[in-house]
Amino acid sequence: MPESWQVFLLGFLPLCISDLRGRPESEVEALRLVALEQIASHGDVALFGGKGRAKARVGIAQGLAVLAFAEGGVTALGIHACVEPHEGCPEI
Repeated sequence: MPESWQVFLLGFLPLCISDLRGRPESEVEALRLVALEQIASHGDVALFGGKGRAKARVGIAQGLAVLAFAEGGVTALGIHACVEPHEGCPEI
């Protein structure tokens, strides 16, 4: 994964996670669906460039933020994100 992706995610992913804290489950679900659509429709653009690249990258970060709330968090694209320390967590 290009280093630029990791820099982007390290900066933006914590903001996405913070934005989700305290939101009702219905809002988180709606955001998950939007992120899913962006990734499915424009994942290639996120990686290789083109129209809609920024939206696709934001969709990926938001999708990872949603997954960070799952038990054990998420590890993808060279980044681990979780909201609580857990067994095997690279942060502890």
